[in-house]
Amino acid sequence: MIAAGFADDREACIRLWLDALHARDGHAAPDGTTERCAAKFAKDTVSFRVARDGDALAGFVLATAPGTGTPADPPDAVYLALLAVAPAHQGAGLGAQLLGAATRDARDAGHTALLLHVLASNAAAVRLYTSRGWVACGAAHAHPLSGEASQTYTLAL
Repeated sequence: MIAAGFADDREACIRLWLDALHARDGHAAPDGTTERCAAKFAKDTVSFRVARDGDALAGFVLATAPGTGTPADPPDAVYLALLAVAPAHQGAGLGAQLLGAATRDARDAGHTALLLHVLASNAAAVRLYTSRGWVACGAAHAHPLSGEASQTYTLAL
C-alpha cells in the first residue's frame, strides 16, 4: 500500500536507498551517499510516498520543489530526487506505482514538469522512465559522487 511518508520514515528510507544501491551495484555506495540522500529530505517537498509490506518498508519516492536539483536543471520542474524499491520487491511494478504517485502529487499541486537524474548504466530505471513518457534532456554529465555518466530526464505534466 502506498501512503504519505513522514519524518519518522526518513531513516528507514535512507537505509533502503543504500540497500538498493548495493543490490544494483554489487558494492557499497560511494562515500558521501548517506549524507547526500539525507540532505534531499531537508528540501521543500512536493511528494513523499512510502510503500509497505506489512510493517516493512518496501519502497519510497521523494520529489522536491523546483530549483532543488542542480543549477543546470529546468528551473520550473519538480525534482524527482529519490525513488527506491527494496531488492525483495523489485520487478513487481512497485517502482512504477511510486513514480505514478509522485507524478500525480506534482500535477495536483499545479506543477507542469518533473525532472530526474539517472545513471546511464541503470537500464531498468531508464526503461521505467522512458516507458512512462520521460525524455532525455541535454548531454550526459558526471554523477557528483561516483563520476559515472548520468542523464537528466524530464516529463511534461
